[in-house]
Amino acid sequence: MKISHKFLVIVILASVLFIARDDVRVVYNKTLSYLSKNINPAQIKDNIIIKSEKILNSDKVINTPGALKVKSDLVYDANDVKLSIKDVISETNRNRAENGSLRSLNENSKLDLSAQLKLQDMFKQQYFEHVSPDGVGVSDLGSKVSYGYIIIGENLALGNFKNGKALVDAWMASPGHRANILNEKYTEIGVAVDHGMYQGQDIWLAVQHFGLPRSACPIIDEVLHSTINLEDINIRNTENDLNTRKQRIDSGVVYDGMTTNEQIDQYNKLVVTYNQLLISFKEKISEYNKQVRTFNSCLTTNTASGSNTH
Repeated sequence: MKISHKFLVIVILASVLFIARDDVRVVYNKTLSYLSKNINPAQIKDNIIIKSEKILNSDKVINTPGALKVKSDLVYDANDVKLSIKDVISETNRNRAENGSLRSLNENSKLDLSAQLKLQDMFKQQYFEHVSPDGVGVSDLGSKVSYGYIIIGENLALGNFKNGKALVDAWMASPGHRANILNEKYTEIGVAVDHGMYQGQDIWLAVQHFGLPRSACPIIDEVLHSTINLEDINIRNTENDLNTRKQRIDSGVVYDGMTTNEQIDQYNKLVVTYNQLLISFKEKISEYNKQVRTFNSCLTTNTASGSNTH
């Protein structure tokens, strides 16, 4: 009887182990089947990612009509000339108001500085052109003073004009300079005026710099863009981790002290994390692209009729 009982116990234990082994195999096979059918990281990412849209280059519209030299009937002795930045800006805005009720231009200190740099350079190198002998133009000067712009323009004048009104009237009589003064897209202005020796004469130079700053269009969140790049790296690293884990599960090897089922559990948890990353990634790219589209639309609207005469 004792032998029969022992034999019966052994048979029962063997049957339980056999059934348990089959149950584990079924669970394992079902889990792998689920993974293989439902989890394909590379495919998921390809379906979700919207590539970041390109930001249009805003530093392209440069308005520079031919430099204006004084006419003989406007010549005065340099010491009799009364030119000031304030008067030139005031006369410019008066002409804008009287010709289309255009908004007044706001004086910008950076544009004042870029205009001053241009004026000093013309005296120093004894030239009177929009581009210096060493190839520096108004766009370069704008960049030098850290003026971010969508449109930038320059008017130049050489001669002993009596005052600010005479100077601006002369610009208004010239189609290219008039177009700059009455450009409805501009919102800011900078001016420099001074006299000095030019080709052996004591003469006045005047510089107007006009601008529509980049801030006129909605901002693009560059911090968000950097975050997207970092998340992209994190997603790719997670993909590589998932692929490595999948290979280990398929091979049936024990890794890091974990059984196959434990590895599957870890894999599935990582898949959940991965999919959450993708959703967040998609949302950020969507928001960034929305900002880019809005900026590009603003840029196109403001530069549609601009000329590039640099």
